[in-house]
Amino acid sequence: MTKKRKIIFSAAAVLGLIVIFLAGKIGAIPVPGVKSVFQTPGTCSSCHETWYNEASYAFNKNGNKQPPRGVTIGCAECHPVQYEEYQLSAMGSSKNPLRPGCANCHDSVHSFYDWFDYMYLAPKVWIREVQIALRDRDYYNKTLAPELANKARAQFVAVDSARCRECHTDPKHQALLKGTVGLFQPDIPPHQQMVKEGITCVQCHQNLMHNLSYPAPWTGKPTAAGNGNLQAGETKSKICAACHGNDGNSPSSVFPSIAELDANYIFLQLESFKNGGRKSAMMEGIAASLSVEDMADLAKYYSKQEMRPAITIPKVLSLQARANLEIGEQLYREKCSRCHGFVGRGQGIFPRLAGQHPEYVPTQVDAFRTGARSKHSVMRNVVAGLKGHDIALIANYLGSLK
Repeated sequence: MTKKRKIIFSAAAVLGLIVIFLAGKIGAIPVPGVKSVFQTPGTCSSCHETWYNEASYAFNKNGNKQPPRGVTIGCAECHPVQYEEYQLSAMGSSKNPLRPGCANCHDSVHSFYDWFDYMYLAPKVWIREVQIALRDRDYYNKTLAPELANKARAQFVAVDSARCRECHTDPKHQALLKGTVGLFQPDIPPHQQMVKEGITCVQCHQNLMHNLSYPAPWTGKPTAAGNGNLQAGETKSKICAACHGNDGNSPSSVFPSIAELDANYIFLQLESFKNGGRKSAMMEGIAASLSVEDMADLAKYYSKQEMRPAITIPKVLSLQARANLEIGEQLYREKCSRCHGFVGRGQGIFPRLAGQHPEYVPTQVDAFRTGARSKHSVMRNVVAGLKGHDIALIANYLGSLK
């Protein structure tokens, strides 16, 4: 080989190594020993506002062995609204060392190619929608968030909620979850239903991380209750109307309003009354005569009705009355909102509380506390430290919500 060819070959080899190194740095291809800039804190914040400082908010190695390939740092810079929701959620606000970051839950995180596509090749209408959503929360809640939620849920369903199971059912993590609401309990009715119907975690735990104020509706594979017949349910609801009202808004505080509750939640409650898991002399008798089809039809019908506030708040309130509402809201946010949503609209298996009769709520809290209702429920731990006066303030606040 001539000297000239050696120089050309060496230069080409060096250039090739530089190209491979740069490709590894931008995450275009995996290169051993080279860390992508999209997995390095500070890359995105050089242009975008910094929304966090803690790398584990993007990925927590305690939860999963290896981070997925792609963008695992900087999620919040491009997704500030979702990150804000996550911080306030049950998992984002958790002190548990298993607390997940964005990439612990989302399997399909962005690659370099996705980033380039979104930044430079995305249609203008898509970019415009995202920009609008950052400034218009109503547009985000009602238009963009459900679309994003459906995409994320489809990915979870496809892998049978693998990322949920890695932490909540893996034996090596049970010691860290023991005594917390995150401990998986296979013997509770919803988890037994999961096995029976072949459904997956995300179908019941739908909005625990995002869409906390305005739950995005489930549009994927329905549970047995979701397959109920709406028209048949309306006809069959005549047997329920005397106590729960024609449209599920109870005329008496002795009986709960059941309008707009999640269909699967209603179905499970009827099933629990039928098999004796939940006690009520009246409801056990009624449920005994209901078939699975009847319960599904009733659940579907009432889930589609609109809940009305049990309390009408006057325009002019005394200082004490206003203070009580504000204290009730604060207590609710601290104790209940992580599961039931920031404004009580419920999410998945966790029922709607907004608009419920204030007198009904304390009776159920007592039932959970004593174990008379659902001995295995996480509610027992949640309500353990609440005093009667606090519960009354929370119930009064919830009764005023739409």
